[in-house]
Amino acid sequence: MSRNNDRRRSSKNRNWNNSNNNRNNQNNQRSQNDRNERDRRQQDMRRRALTPEQQKEIAENENAIREFKSNVTVCEICGEPIQELSSAINNKNSGNPVHFDCVLNKITEEEKPGPNEKVTYIGNGKFAVLYFENVHDMRHFTIRKTIEWESRESERGQWRDTMAGLYSQVK
Repeated sequence: MSRNNDRRRSSKNRNWNNSNNNRNNQNNQRSQNDRNERDRRQQDMRRRALTPEQQKEIAENENAIREFKSNVTVCEICGEPIQELSSAINNKNSGNPVHFDCVLNKITEEEKPGPNEKVTYIGNGKFAVLYFENVHDMRHFTIRKTIEWESRESERGQWRDTMAGLYSQVK
């Protein structure tokens, strides 16, 4: 008999707790909406207080950001859009941006590293096949092969100049 009473009590407590949780979630959502509305009003007030030159500068920054974000570049290796151009690398053949990870995977497939070997980026547009005596000790390795992906003499990608130009417009 007491076991049934305990179940009823725990069921009532559970319902009461769920009801409180729902009420708290609704209150939190209202508070967040209020904060967002207050932030929008404050931003509008700040903009009205700005001089026309300052408003123009803000509009130019917003346009530069919009243009920068609208430039959707597609990786030539995987065909997916490149979300972070800052982590892209020039394609060896065309000079267009490609995902860094796609290049790493492509080189790994081509080189087929053996046991205790790994393909890694060593800087200045170069990758290398590294050999580790002990796989658990990544501090000691030997470079078996160097692969130059981006030549220092080759022309810098046009996409980098475009990205830098748009980025420099944002203050």
